Amino acid sequence: MNNMRTVSVLALAAVVVGALVIVLRMTVAQDALTEKQMMTDKGRQHETAWALYQALEQEADGGQRLEWSDIPDWSGVYVRTGRDTLFDMDQPEGGLPTAVLTPEYEAELMNRLAEIESGIEFDPISNCTIVPGHPRWLSMPFLREHIVTPDQTTMIAEAFSSVRRIYTDGRDHMPEGEQYPLHTGDSIGFWDGDKLVIHTNQLMAHYYERDQPQYTDQVETVEIWQTVDDGTLKAHVWVYDPPVLAEPWYTRQSYTKVDNSDKTIRISYYSCHGNPNSEVYLTEEGGSNFVDLQFTDLDN
Repeated sequence: MNNMRTVSVLALAAVVVGALVIVLRMTVAQDALTEKQMMTDKGRQHETAWALYQALEQEADGGQRLEWSDIPDWSGVYVRTGRDTLFDMDQPEGGLPTAVLTPEYEAELMNRLAEIESGIEFDPISNCTIVPGHPRWLSMPFLREHIVTPDQTTMIAEAFSSVRRIYTDGRDHMPEGEQYPLHTGDSIGFWDGDKLVIHTNQLMAHYYERDQPQYTDQVETVEIWQTVDDGTLKAHVWVYDPPVLAEPWYTRQSYTKVDNSDKTIRISYYSCHGNPNSEVYLTEEGGSNFVDLQFTDLDN
C-alpha cells in the first residue's frame, strides 16, 4: 500500500512539474512577444533611424564613457543563435519575411522567391564579387568576436573577414559632403550602463539573405547590444530604409558563445577566392553554377 502511495505521489509530482514547465515556457514566449511588440512600436514612433538614436541618447542622459574597470566581458568566440538564413529569427517556419515592404519591393521579393522555387537563384556574394556588408552582417554564419575598449568597440565576423568599428568616443558621423557607401557603413554609439547603442549609416545596397528582401543604400540601423548571461549576447535592431520598408523593421538578434576551453578555435581569414573549386558564375537563366572542377592526381 505504501509503495502504491509513493508511486502515486511521484506521478502527481511529475505531472505538476510538467505543468509548471509548460507554464514557464508559455510565459517566456509571451514575454518575448510582448517585448517584440514594444520594440516594434518604439521604432514606429520615429520617422528615421537617427531620430530613434537621438531619443535613446536622450533617455540615457547622453550616455556614458566606459572606464577600463567597467568594460563588459564580451570576450570569446560567438556564433549567431538559431537560423542563419533568416534575418528575423521570429519568421514563421515556411512563412514570408516579417518586414512590411513597399509594393515595389514586395513584388520584387515575391518574384525572386518564385524563381528560387523554380531553381533559378543567384546571390551577389556567390562569386565573391561583393561582400555581404551590414545589416546582413548581423545574420551571417560562422564565428564572431567582440573587442570592447572605452572609445571603440570592434566587431569581427569570420565570414568574408567583415569588421565593424563602433566609435564611442563622442565623435559624430562623417560630414554629409564626405559620406559615401561602405560595406559595413559608419557606426557611432554610446554606452547606457551595460548596453551599447549604435547608429549606422553610409551603407551599400544588398540582400538581407538570398530568400529575404533587398535593402538600398539609404538603409540605416539602430542597435542596442547587451549581455544576457555568460554565454549569450543579444541585440535589438531597427532597420530604416524608406524605398523598401513601409515601416521600420525590428528584429531580435542573438549570439551564443562557443566553448573554447581547449583554445583550439580560431577565427580565420575568410575568402572564397583562391580555390577554383568554389568559384561560382551567373548563368544565362539568372541562376548560379560552379566553374569546371579542377582536381589533382591525388584526388579520387
